[in-house]
Amino acid sequence: MNSLIKIAVVLAFAAVSSGNLPNTLNQVRKAQFQLIQESKASKWPKGMRLK
Repeated sequence: MNSLIKIAVVLAFAAVSSGNLPNTLNQVRKAQFQLIQESKASKWPKGMRLK
């Protein structure tokens, strides 16, 4: 977990220094929305029903 935080901080500093912070934040929001949509129960496989 600690290494993930270090990677996130480095990427954040890189985005700020290159001037791409708004674009990076927009991409993160799109990825979060896509994960939410893909994790909805309607996308899960249907279970078998007993007769």
